[in-house]
Amino acid sequence: MKQTGKRMVSLLLGIVLMIALSTTAFAAEDGKIVKLAFTDSPTLTIGDMSIYHPSYAAMLAFKGAFEKSTGGEYSVELYPNGVLGDAASTMEQMLTGTITGSTPADGALSAFAPDIQVFTIPYLFDNPTIAYDVLDGDFGRQLFEKIAAETGFRVVASYDNGGYRNFTNSKREIRTAADMEGLNIRVQDSPVYLEMVEALGASATPVAFLELYSALQTGVVDGQENSAVTTLGASLDEVQPYCTLDGHLLGLAFLVISDTWYQGLDADTQAKVDEAGREATIAARGTCRYAEALAVDTLTQKGVTVYSPTAEELETFKVAQQPVIDYLKQNLSNPSLVDELFAAIDSVENGGNAAPTDPDATPAPGNANDPTQTEGASNSNSGGTSPALIAVIVVAALVVVFLVTRKKGGKKED
Repeated sequence: MKQTGKRMVSLLLGIVLMIALSTTAFAAEDGKIVKLAFTDSPTLTIGDMSIYHPSYAAMLAFKGAFEKSTGGEYSVELYPNGVLGDAASTMEQMLTGTITGSTPADGALSAFAPDIQVFTIPYLFDNPTIAYDVLDGDFGRQLFEKIAAETGFRVVASYDNGGYRNFTNSKREIRTAADMEGLNIRVQDSPVYLEMVEALGASATPVAFLELYSALQTGVVDGQENSAVTTLGASLDEVQPYCTLDGHLLGLAFLVISDTWYQGLDADTQAKVDEAGREATIAARGTCRYAEALAVDTLTQKGVTVYSPTAEELETFKVAQQPVIDYLKQNLSNPSLVDELFAAIDSVENGGNAAPTDPDATPAPGNANDPTQTEGASNSNSGGTSPALIAVIVVAALVVVFLVTRKKGGKKED
């Protein structure tokens, strides 16, 4: 990847903005420490570039915004690399008050809030902008308030976990659902994933992620499904020569805080938490779009045959929707949630405003939209992303750029 003048300007701007966000020093009052935990490394390496992980970008943005708005009354401490435990452990620590917040993906959050599984319906969002509008609108706001009341976990930022999940395999190029026939695909040990893959005519085999590379290398399974970012991060491109950008799931992640802690704050401080959550959402979403585009390009550079289905070809995959819908309606505490979600999506796609119109309504976490179209997804009208929001998210993508390097002989090059 060539280093252009534009990229260098973007890098410098990103570093300046990131310093402004993350290095402002505040001396917190006694006892007013906010501890946020994260299970992974702060950075992702994609090709010759290293950027902040979306969840860590969210944490940094929250830290900068909340510390600044409270003028040093609160200090936010970040604990990445799983130093405080895995996702389940950090969620438990939030309930006991040991820490204030964490960044669970939808799978980890679903163990406490099963209704979040409604977002695992395959081929649900034609592009990320639609997902963001729904998350930021009435549907998302009401769902998150329900989760806070029932579980004690308050969602203050919502974003996707590095882009769409796509199918890869070692056998052949997949253009339509018919090409899935006979393939053995590794999935998470989840009924939703099993239903989806089997509905497409393939066999679904649960395999632990740490064992996935070996299982693909030895032919225990033929393929897998993950985002391009995750596929590269685990070096799966070495044993998966084919990738199809079908975009079956936009896996979500969240910045979640203890609702007990939140309810103990005065109204002014709660508003500052909400605003910091919106800043975190913008930073994380910008990072996701940047990381995904970069990862897809890097897969191609590494020799993976990357195929983006046409709109007609993509329709053949949507046979996987109904079995998952049926499963969710049988297992969610509120089966009508599925229909409510589709109604919210229809409103956005038809140009409706999914955001709350009541000026006194509680604002949804992270009221921002994504300006880009993800490869492998059909082009749909998102219902009105404003130029101002587009500019903010483009800047956010720059904010989260941490380091650009060209590696030769173990040395970094400009």
